[in-house]
Amino acid sequence: MKGWATFLVLALAAGACAFEKIALVDGFDYAPEMDTETTDGMRKVLERVLETGADTILWRTHSGSVPRYASEAVDLATIETPLDKRRVPLTLPVRGWVRYQRCEPDALRTVFGLCADLPQVKCAGAHLLQEDAHGGRYWSLDSWTLDHPQYWCRSADGKMGMHHASFAYPEVIAHRRAIVREILARGAQMIYLDTTRNGGYGPRDDYVKPNLEEWARRHPGEAAPADFHDPRWLEVVARGHYAYYRAIREEIRATGRDVPFVITIGNVRIQNGPDWNYAGCGFDWRKVVDDGLVDGLAVVSISADEKDPFGSTERIFRHVMQYVNGRCKVYFPIRAYNFSKNQPSYEQLAKWAGISPPEAIRRLMEIAVRCGAAGIVMECVDPGNYPAADCEVIRKFNPRPRKP
Repeated sequence: MKGWATFLVLALAAGACAFEKIALVDGFDYAPEMDTETTDGMRKVLERVLETGADTILWRTHSGSVPRYASEAVDLATIETPLDKRRVPLTLPVRGWVRYQRCEPDALRTVFGLCADLPQVKCAGAHLLQEDAHGGRYWSLDSWTLDHPQYWCRSADGKMGMHHASFAYPEVIAHRRAIVREILARGAQMIYLDTTRNGGYGPRDDYVKPNLEEWARRHPGEAAPADFHDPRWLEVVARGHYAYYRAIREEIRATGRDVPFVITIGNVRIQNGPDWNYAGCGFDWRKVVDDGLVDGLAVVSISADEKDPFGSTERIFRHVMQYVNGRCKVYFPIRAYNFSKNQPSYEQLAKWAGISPPEAIRRLMEIAVRCGAAGIVMECVDPGNYPAADCEVIRKFNPRPRKP
């Protein structure tokens, strides 16, 4: 009975009666199978995604910084030239042309409208990227970024990189804020900022004028450190990111609607010093929580121990939950991507533990509930990422606390 009492307290704290199942959806990845530029094609993508049991749909809004809707914040004339799908990276076997900016009706409005008619979908929001160039590929830069090289990043040796416009500049934040305003106007019920998709950006790229001036103000007579891991340098760089997050909250507040703002953290591990997100993405997630900048924190990957995959996973989950301490919602990953040993997929965890992938998913969801999470994040629901047997576990999982 004592065990169930503990479970009940944790479950109620997380709203277990509404355990959320978030699906990140990149409609472009379905282009080889269906025409994703039409209402019918978008509906088919949603039907496929909902097979996982997802109840929150977060639709990718951009390719890098190129919008996938009829944005007014960028010059569509410079990007509307149809992109020959034969030139798409990874030699995807897609056909015809991609012109999401010219979809009729507007792509985001279409998706949000479709979701409103689907009883299973409780929330339809935007999967917004922090990057300008997806994976560092310049074909995904928007016209605004290309037209403003004065805001591009620079390395410690002064070399300019066009893959990212620095948040150290208020003008960059103003542009990004306009993007968020457009997305909210289209009816997004959640803003999910994907900070780990940052186009290869890092504080090593942010030796731009405003940051160097701030460094000089804080440390007179001392040159900015070439080692971007220096905690003092990270503090300087992070200012721009926090300003961006505040701007997003202000835009949400201006709508008068209850739209949760969620950001991602990745490669999470138990440590005391600066974590991967600070040195790799330019912000300290703990300060973001401390300052109340977000409504939710989505852990999209963890650095689990190969010798103790699920024990280490639970310890990491609890580490995050203990720090957050109820100040915002927390979501944990059911991750299909397996990029590295430090960011294993659920299938990799299953291999390490010698169990089946469906069993690994079940264990991960049970751990998430045990730790008090608000739900899980599926990263990403692309074609073939979640086989039918795995989807069945996610779909049927519905924790209901019992009376102690």
